[in-house]
Amino acid sequence: MLIFNKKNFLDRDDLNEDDFIKISLSPDNILVPDLHNNLPGRSVWLPANKSIITDILKKEDLKTYFGMPAQLTSDFSDLIEKMLRKKILNSVSLTKKAGSLSIGMDAIKTQLIDKKHCLIITAKGAKSLPRNSVFTCKSVSCFENLFDEIELDQSTGKHKVKYVGIFSKSFKKTIQVDLNKLKGFINNH
Repeated sequence: MLIFNKKNFLDRDDLNEDDFIKISLSPDNILVPDLHNNLPGRSVWLPANKSIITDILKKEDLKTYFGMPAQLTSDFSDLIEKMLRKKILNSVSLTKKAGSLSIGMDAIKTQLIDKKHCLIITAKGAKSLPRNSVFTCKSVSCFENLFDEIELDQSTGKHKVKYVGIFSKSFKKTIQVDLNKLKGFINNH
């Protein structure tokens, strides 16, 4: 079974909560994605994979787990993807406000010379980052083709944004976890 509860993460070293989407049951018996991990009540963690979640939602596994029928919207997987996108883009915006965001390949390259770690998000349609360069060292994580240019424009308040670089360790860690989840949704449908 691919449904996990909090005890599974405490009992097994091979499971990492960051690879899963938390789904909580509301008092109205409605399944709600809990991407901020702050909703009370009974919850399950499902793999961050759109096709697996869709399959699980079609079966009776959640009904059995919760001991009652749980209601959900027909586009539940799309709702999770939309919420992940919004959460990531809001975090990019906060990173900019904190002064830890570089926009554009040249600005990112300049920051990489001084800093040791970076998370780079490349818009759909932008050139891939050059291989065998400062962009490919092991302390740089890169996520390509997950967002449209307009989404990055809106989160940064700039126009024609194709590359953003995040240079804060704390922002990098939280955004990277969510980017990995989003990647699982986009690449597995």
